Amino acid sequence: MGAQNPMAVQELVDYCIDFLFDSVPDLKACALVNRSWLATAQLHLFNQIVIGSSGYSYGESALPARTRQRCIRLFQVLSASPRLLGLVRGLWIHVDTTPDDTMDAISLFPFLRLQQISVSGNWVGRALSATQALFALPTLIKISIAGNFRSLADFAWILQRCSPTVRDVSFCRVSIAPGGLLSDPSPPLPRIEIESLDLWWSDRIHDWLNSAQCHFGFTNLKQLRLNENTTLPQWPAFSASISRIEHLQFQPQVPGPAIIDLAPFTRLRSIEIFLEYRDDVSPALETLSTIAPVNQLATLRLRVGKAHLPDAALGAELDARISSLALPHLQAVELVYRVQPRAFAAVAGTLPLLNARRLVRVRAGD
Repeated sequence: MGAQNPMAVQELVDYCIDFLFDSVPDLKACALVNRSWLATAQLHLFNQIVIGSSGYSYGESALPARTRQRCIRLFQVLSASPRLLGLVRGLWIHVDTTPDDTMDAISLFPFLRLQQISVSGNWVGRALSATQALFALPTLIKISIAGNFRSLADFAWILQRCSPTVRDVSFCRVSIAPGGLLSDPSPPLPRIEIESLDLWWSDRIHDWLNSAQCHFGFTNLKQLRLNENTTLPQWPAFSASISRIEHLQFQPQVPGPAIIDLAPFTRLRSIEIFLEYRDDVSPALETLSTIAPVNQLATLRLRVGKAHLPDAALGAELDARISSLALPHLQAVELVYRVQPRAFAAVAGTLPLLNARRLVRVRAGD
């Protein structure tokens, strides 16, 4: 009996197509080759959907014709084949390049398994109401907001009906113009207890987070990412949750209150520090020195800017200071650089004390 054609085994076909998950042209070609290839190709094609374009200029008065055509085409495809909505897990929307009618239509689609929504741009008009409707989807786990708001009231309003299933919230580069909170005196809905919070380059968010109108609770918070909000551990809204956080990411801000007191973070298992500039190193090390003698820290990850390599002085400073800390459970000191792997050996050589304990891990990353 002749050997079976491997292309006739569906599991092998699916396995091969899985490697093309980020190549849209190849996935489209696979969808046209054979009916048995279609389902797997569509699974990847519609897993993550991007609407609009991040390259659009806020000053333009009209949407580029190509962007409008792509939005219309996507709307037609999803309308004609509702079953594809069940494949969508992530939705990325750039509101400045998405027509209002498309925003309205997308917000009405019955997404059955949508888990993540990321929306960015200048928040005005119908984009606010459409986003509010999307954030109410009952399957959501993560929401991400970026862009400019005319007031804190607009920002709070889009979160007013947020799904109680949300556990991961990201506010990245959110800019809010001066303005008060919602004027509605009615008490807020029961708070949604989230597990992960990202505050990255966002201003005025603390006014809302510390108000009674905040829709989120932080009792179960396990992961926190922040940069300029280094005073967050002292905020009233977080007083009861700091001791439960297991993963912390931060970037020191100079000048400013760059040091975070780690003593209250008694359950930390990993810390990730962004060292974009040489001036970030000193406050980062000062922050590490505040960790409690009794701690559970297993992983310390340092994302070092490209300008620091190779830098023997930086390595010596990191090596001496980190080695002197009381970290009984430390298993790895990871240094993530924007360099080619050939430079890794030189990097490890600048950390002799940590390297002797076999703690140093060096890799490339964004």
